[in-house]
Amino acid sequence: PRDPERRGGTVTVNVPDFEAVHKELSERQILCDFRPDAGIRLGPHYFNSDDDIRFAVAQIGEILESGAYEQHLGAVARH
Repeated sequence: PRDPERRGGTVTVNVPDFEAVHKELSERQILCDFRPDAGIRLGPHYFNSDDDIRFAVAQIGEILESGAYEQHLGAVARH
């Protein structure tokens, strides 16, 4: 949310085929979570740097642009 009072400690990125994107992120050693019908959940911790977060977001973009997630279509996202 744009209102800082409504923000929390996580960001959920709604992407198509999030299960497949989640699987590809895992294969790239990027640990994240998901919320069904919401998307990829990024929950930075004290040990993550700003560069770590930028990298994870850039990887989501690259996965979508390149179609790398397509090899995982039909995957079931698991915690």
